[in-house]
Amino acid sequence: MPPLTIRKRFIRSRPRQHRESGSSVPVRSNDTRDMTTDQATRQPSKHALSHFTYSWTIRGFNDLVTFYPNTGFVLSDRFWSPRPPLTNDSSVKNKQNDQPFLWRIKLYPNGVNEAAKTHISLYLVAIQTPYEKQSNITCREKTFKLEVFRLSSDPTTPSSSTISHLIREETFTMKFEFDGLDDFGRHRFCSFENLFPNSDTTAEIDLLVRVQIFNSSSSAGSTDEPVEHVDDFPSFKQHLDDGKFSDVEFTFDCGSNIKAHRVILATRSSYFEKLLGDKWKEGQMKTIPIKHMEYTTFRSILYYLYTGKLEEGLQFNVLKDVYSKADMLNLEKFGEMAADRIADMVNGDNWDEILMLAWEVGDARLKEAALNYAVTKWDYIRNGENMKRVMSCGNMDWIEELMRARYINMPIS
Repeated sequence: MPPLTIRKRFIRSRPRQHRESGSSVPVRSNDTRDMTTDQATRQPSKHALSHFTYSWTIRGFNDLVTFYPNTGFVLSDRFWSPRPPLTNDSSVKNKQNDQPFLWRIKLYPNGVNEAAKTHISLYLVAIQTPYEKQSNITCREKTFKLEVFRLSSDPTTPSSSTISHLIREETFTMKFEFDGLDDFGRHRFCSFENLFPNSDTTAEIDLLVRVQIFNSSSSAGSTDEPVEHVDDFPSFKQHLDDGKFSDVEFTFDCGSNIKAHRVILATRSSYFEKLLGDKWKEGQMKTIPIKHMEYTTFRSILYYLYTGKLEEGLQFNVLKDVYSKADMLNLEKFGEMAADRIADMVNGDNWDEILMLAWEVGDARLKEAALNYAVTKWDYIRNGENMKRVMSCGNMDWIEELMRARYINMPIS
């Protein structure tokens, strides 16, 4: 059976109200480094094409890696992309057609958290425009592609023209929420091993970061997309644990069992694709015993793979286990769903558990929820057993962050 390795790289970046400052140093895009922007892309075209491209050149990226600590970030200039017309009839004038979208790119040279410190973390940030605010538009759904290139000069040409080497690209379809999660991307977008020759982070390199924003999800093509594609498939809820057409059965020590379909699991999960493939003995077995996971947790994972949804009515302890296993199985959106559900369940009995879990894995959503609860309920919890457990954790950085949130009212990073 393929090993379950913890990788902690959820798409979520950090709480919305604190995304304009890193946890260690205040960083802005053009303060200390030469980061030139493709001037032609700062303002939108008058005509909405199938996609819009914005390019951001970062000179001396190796200096950023040296200068900025883990969790510190840089920001591109703000840029506009055209809003696609509501109608193809050019004779029809619509006010919304003249209202473009506002964006910027956020890049963490040493990763968004400790788990991503050997990678760059890269996000597209949606900025609410005055038009969207006045029109009470609270979200924006877009398909976009992020690309990272390493730039080098061609010594064989008289003009020493620049050559772009594509390091990584990935396409996302996401809903940006101005009052919630307004940035999307990847914690471990690109590793230093792939960016720097011989993994030498002192080697001088220039980067080109590019985003393509598509006017429709069909325009994005079939490029390197995230592992999860649950939203792209119809729901098979009626077939979960149904013996009809099933070709594999999972058994558990508690005596329960679940019937499933290999093609559904392998299509929607890279882990199950390996587990049920030819290289592992489980691929030849019709009945597979599950020893590393509780029945309720495993069933919730299969429910998500069959439906694209998080099962209702899950208890707190089950959700915690689901959250952990989601990351192990490379089901990032599933982990996001579990984190949101857990954050909504913060109370006097579990705030400390959620807070320490957030500290351990670097999840800003959970940390924000737990710290906010602790601060607002301080008089009620200050002498409780939960507080004693937090204070006895032995990690002074965590304890100091809790104290800052309570007494100094500093941002939750």
